[in-house]
Amino acid sequence: MTLRTAALLLRAAAVGALGFAAVVAAREIAQSHRGWALDALGWAALLMVAQVALLAAGWRAIGRGHWPAGERWTWLRSFAHGWAARYVPGPPTGPAGKYLALRDAGMAVPAAAALLWVDQVLSLAAGIAVPAALAVPAYGAEWLWAAAPAAGCALALAAAGARPGLVRRVSGRFGPRGEREGAAVAPRHVAAGFAAYTAAAFLAGLAFHVTAVVVSPWPLGRWEEGVLVFSLASLAGYVTPFAPSGAGVRESLIVALLGGTLGAPAALTVAVVARATAVLVDAVLLAGAYGAGWLARGASRRHSAATASNRRA
Repeated sequence: MTLRTAALLLRAAAVGALGFAAVVAAREIAQSHRGWALDALGWAALLMVAQVALLAAGWRAIGRGHWPAGERWTWLRSFAHGWAARYVPGPPTGPAGKYLALRDAGMAVPAAAALLWVDQVLSLAAGIAVPAALAVPAYGAEWLWAAAPAAGCALALAAAGARPGLVRRVSGRFGPRGEREGAAVAPRHVAAGFAAYTAAAFLAGLAFHVTAVVVSPWPLGRWEEGVLVFSLASLAGYVTPFAPSGAGVRESLIVALLGGTLGAPAALTVAVVARATAVLVDAVLLAGAYGAGWLARGASRRHSAATASNRRA
């Protein structure tokens, strides 16, 4: 099997998995919405849209110095491929989707490896930073013993894991034989990416909190704890291999953390509706991204054909 065939199969599987998940999510909301303020779920959806936009902006910041000339949409295509491919079961498929888009755009393998390495390091660091920042506001000063080391770990991971020298050595291993030096990401781009990823992680937790308020007796004023619960569950899903988008792992931890307050059935409802809403938002955003790309390619082909016709005339 060629790499191009594997890329096509991966993209087809990602789109199919996303479509199936969207259908299941829509049915879940349609069957269980009695008594819910469905319009309030729109606020959760808007927060999820903002989260995805921040993630895309962070990815753009990381790759600011590496996109091929003339390919201003490369970052968006690669982000969309990675965001869709994360629904595919197996090893980390999100980075694979991004890599295939970068390779198809002509980016050198060491540069793509550098971007993917920094992306994963900063995503993990941001996933640790948000619960570390909210542990004390949510549960009190007695949790400072856990919050302080976690915050230090997040900052150290972002600073050391994305250090230019380390990134060059790691990405250089993917380059042509005999070359030891790969590509790196500038520290200012790392800082911008980390800020965007951390803000996105916070917005995702806030969207979960709004969802919990809408579909359960969860109090609106306990937003710190709501964001913290989702952040911990999302982090657990992120670091668990072979779980597409953390499916199952995230929901199990949400039930475990909220079950004592809401009861297991209500906590499970919150987890499922939060996942359903996120899947529907992803489906709409990715359909828009792929549709925009299709229209842009069609316009480019028509422009090229018109230019060639004018030259012949």
